Order: sequence, then structure tokens, then C-alpha cells
Amino acid sequence: MSTSSFVRRALGCGTLAVTLLIADGASAQPPGQTSAASESEDLQPVLACRVRTGQAKSAYQLLGTVTPSRTTTIGYSLPGRLRTLHAKRGDRLAAGDAVADLQTDVIQIEFAAAKAELRLVQQQLAELESGSRQEDIAEAKARMEAAGAIARRSASQLERLSKLVQSKAASVEELDVATAEANSSQQLLQAATIAHARLVAGPRVEQVAQAQARVDLQREQVRLLEDRLTKHTLIAPFDGYVTAEYTEAGAWITAGDPVVDLIELDTVRVEVAVPAAQVVSLRPGQTIHVEFDARPGELLLGQLERIVPAADTRARTFPVLVRINNRIDNGIPMLMSGMVVRMDLPIGPEAELTFVPTDSIVLDGQQQSVFVVDGDRTSASVTEQPKQVAVVRKVPVKLGVAQGDWISVRGDLPPGAIVVTRGNERLAAGQSVEVTVSDG
Repeated sequence: MSTSSFVRRALGCGTLAVTLLIADGASAQPPGQTSAASESEDLQPVLACRVRTGQAKSAYQLLGTVTPSRTTTIGYSLPGRLRTLHAKRGDRLAAGDAVADLQTDVIQIEFAAAKAELRLVQQQLAELESGSRQEDIAEAKARMEAAGAIARRSASQLERLSKLVQSKAASVEELDVATAEANSSQQLLQAATIAHARLVAGPRVEQVAQAQARVDLQREQVRLLEDRLTKHTLIAPFDGYVTAEYTEAGAWITAGDPVVDLIELDTVRVEVAVPAAQVVSLRPGQTIHVEFDARPGELLLGQLERIVPAADTRARTFPVLVRINNRIDNGIPMLMSGMVVRMDLPIGPEAELTFVPTDSIVLDGQQQSVFVVDGDRTSASVTEQPKQVAVVRKVPVKLGVAQGDWISVRGDLPPGAIVVTRGNERLAAGQSVEVTVSDG
């Protein structure tokens, strides 16, 4: 609550650290029977603070409707036959829980085949990247050397026949045959030399790149099938409750068919219609006190999330959305979708209000109250001195508008009263406490 929101008429919360120590007994020992030291040893520390009073906007109570913070319809993006529907209407799901499963026999076979094909092309790539084996290179070298020997023999025979033809000892036909054999042997030697050089050099860069591309293509095919297989199981995207079922096990699902509706209630939005004359006083981020008839003893505080700047043309009211952290008990939300609550909006006329810290509110079944420090046992007043022994009384209060960590109350609270803010859960009316006032 800003200091401009109201005039502080009390001392505020003081400047000293305040500690309230609660006595185990409901009343103090008679004078003279226990010492102050022994009495202090039986007390436990708590905190307290002075109330604030001043001019502020009073509460203007309106009815609001609880709506989920998120609502979605979950469906399949691919066709198939529904094998199992895990989620039923009313079930609470956590994010990541399985909602339903499609039959996966065919996709499992396709997936296994794609992975086998991936292993094949990976091995082909590995073979190319490893280069030529030494045995293949040795074989090619032997073939090259054999071709060289044959080429040399053919060349020598051609040379002899050439001399014999000159001396008329051999015919021209024999020379032509020798010439053809020499040329053929030379060509075979050249081919063997090229083959040997190719094996020594290893696969071409282009061949390796092509094999790598085949591996990448098949890997993406495996990922595609894996994604399709994953989508055969429908997953809850957030924590929530199933509110509708659209199919049953065994039904054929086409792409886009809905399966269940899911709503989130861990946090809820309360929508309230505010008249135009009052909506101008509201601002996003304001703390709003909410009352719920089914839980009259609860302290519910929400935050004004947004004001929708489009009026209902018939009622001339503007939708205002307030976000509240819901409470889940044994899987059952306290605030459910469609419930009606009352909201204390700070849009009423200016009035003199008393504010206490929200931590000072004690929730006791159907009633809210605060513990007021009445004063010490000797002077019946509380001064700003540490560790004063005093007595507390329980004061029922009615809650009003909230401002940050403070909330307005109506009850028997005198100006400057000190209320317990920490440890008050264990207090009882009439207990002795040891007081030092804190700064809220």
C-alpha cells in the first residue's frame, strides 16, 4: 500500500524489530513465584505490527465467475485406431501424462526397416571413408607388373620380327600380328597402371559426399517415422482436468479429431463485469480480495490481470479478469470452473479505513480474526521497548479491499493497535506475550 493511498494516523509499524514471545500458559504466574528470567525461558518468538488508518477507496462488491486459466481440446494430428483411452472425464492429469494411444503395429515395422536401411548406408559410407584395402592395392600392383612383363615381351618380339622381315626371314603378316600384340599389351599395361593408381588414391570426394547424403536422407526418414510413432501417444500439455471425452477405445481416429477437453485450474481467472463509471478506477496489478461462500473462513487474494476495453453493449459493463492461485486438496480444486465468487473491488467512495497486514489474519473455520496486543500486565500499555510482557485478545474482523500486503478490516481495533503478524497460528486469547513492535 503506498503512503499516498491513505494517511497514516498511527505510529505505523515503528522502526524497531518487534518480537512477540508467546507464553505456554494462558495466564502469568502470580507475582513473586517466578522470576522474569525463568518466565522468558518459557516464551516463543513471534512478530507484531501497528495497524494503519486513513482515507482510501472503499469496497464495491460484485459477483464474478471462475474460469480456467487455460482451456484446450486435445486431438490427433494423424489417423489411426484408438487402442487405449487413459484419461476419463474428471481425471486430473500432470503435464506429460499419456491421454490416449493409437495402435502402432504397422509404424513399428516401418520404423525398424528404416533403421536397418540407415545402418546399411552408414556402413557403405564407412567403407568409402576407410579408403582402399592394402590387399586390393597389392593385387592391382601385381596385375600392373604382370601386364608390364607381357608388354615388354611383346615389344621384344616385335623388334626381332622387324629385323627378320628386313632379311626376308619373316613375312609381313607375322610382323603385323606381332605389332598388334605389342599394342594390345601396352594398352593392358596402361589400364592396369590406372587401376592401381585409383586404388592407391582411394574413393573420390564426390563418392564420399554422395554416400554421406544417402546417410543423411535415411537418418531424416528415421526421425520422421520416430516422430510419427511418438504422435501415436497423446500427451497432456499442462497440468489440468479432463472435462469431456469425444471417443472410445477401438474407434477410428482421423487427423484433427478431438479426443478430450482439458482445463487448467491450478490458477484460475475470475471474470467480473464492472460498470463503466467504476472501471476507470481500476489498474492492472492491483490486489483484489475475493470471498467464496463455500469457504467463508478463507483469505483469498487475487491480482487484477487485465481490463478488457470492450463493453457489453446491453449492460454497459466491462469484463475485468482477476488471477487467483487456486488450492488443490487431494486432487480436488477449491475453486472450480463456473463457480460464483464475490469480489471486493476498490472502486467505492472514499472512506476512513483500517488496514492490517494480511499475515495478521487468522483463519478459524467460518471466521477471520486478528490477535491484538492489549498492553503489559503492569501499565496496560505497549511502548516501543524490546521484550515487554503483554496479553493478547482475539478480535473478529470483516475483510474489505486489499492493497498489496495490507487489507482493510472492520472490527474492534482502536487506532494504533498492535496486531500479531507471525506465530499467531498458535496463539489463544488471554495468552501472555513478550512484545517489540516491527516495521510491518
